[in-house]
Amino acid sequence: MSRALNDSPLITEAIKAKVRESALALGYVPSRQAALFARSRSYTIGLVVPEYKSFPPFSRPYFPALLDGAVLGAEDRGFSITIVLDRVSRQVRDYLALLHSRTVDGLIFAVTPSDYGPFAELVDSGMPFVLIDNYHEGISSVDSRPTPGMRAAFSHAYNLGHRDIGYVTGDMSFRNAVDRLAAFRSLAAECGIEPRIEEGDFSRSSGYRAAGRLLSGSRKPTLIMTSSDRAALGVITYCNEKGIAVPSELSVIGYDNLYPAQDLVPSLSTVDHPISLSGRVGTELLADLIEGKERGPVQKWLDTGFVVRESTSHAPRGEGGD
Repeated sequence: MSRALNDSPLITEAIKAKVRESALALGYVPSRQAALFARSRSYTIGLVVPEYKSFPPFSRPYFPALLDGAVLGAEDRGFSITIVLDRVSRQVRDYLALLHSRTVDGLIFAVTPSDYGPFAELVDSGMPFVLIDNYHEGISSVDSRPTPGMRAAFSHAYNLGHRDIGYVTGDMSFRNAVDRLAAFRSLAAECGIEPRIEEGDFSRSSGYRAAGRLLSGSRKPTLIMTSSDRAALGVITYCNEKGIAVPSELSVIGYDNLYPAQDLVPSLSTVDHPISLSGRVGTELLADLIEGKERGPVQKWLDTGFVVRESTSHAPRGEGGD
């Protein structure tokens, strides 16, 4: 029956017509999953996200933004998205089992450390996969250049008279934290600024602690830039508790442009990281790899932007202005 309903050339037209009549009379509906299984493809992409012990991953705005883009990209290409939680104990063979069981046709990895090692066996296996917001030689990926958005942020800060600028890094085990810090150092040097840098880990609490260190010395920055909006929220929280007015006494610039950046009081000036677009482009790239339209590895780069809101203002007179 399936050959006749799928218009197989091995079946005569007369038989096809009879089978169709019988199927209609019986109310038979062909199984899409069975058809896909027969073609050895599930048309499902696995979005691998970390499993955290302290909070659900989708409680953080990064993952819903990434998922939005991935779903739209998958829909355009006739694929669906399934969530795969990346547990610490998960081994490469677990991912290969997903592929061999035809559960997924390929994987997208979000938020992965800069270590190449965990992906080496996947590369050797030939399994189609794409990294988002990470990159390695020999692996297909989609990442965003931090320099365009950070350059616009620096220009904005410099034009407002800020010369004493602090920075809170992200988790340095992640490549995007390393790249953002490198961009910050380069831009500070271009502007002749000697910044104060404190290490963080992208979290709100690390921004809070770093703000305490940056603002406790005799030389206080008039503006603090952070590697994430969550860290910037920590800086603003610290200022609120200590009676430091943002932005009249201290300006703050975040990174990501994720909720609730626009709803904070004051609303957050921030580097615009195209996370949803990354999810969409990464899904489309993976579909191309699965369908043989691309032969990996392929690295795609997006540009960041900058959004000016209420958390930045002129440097306090006599504290960094010309």
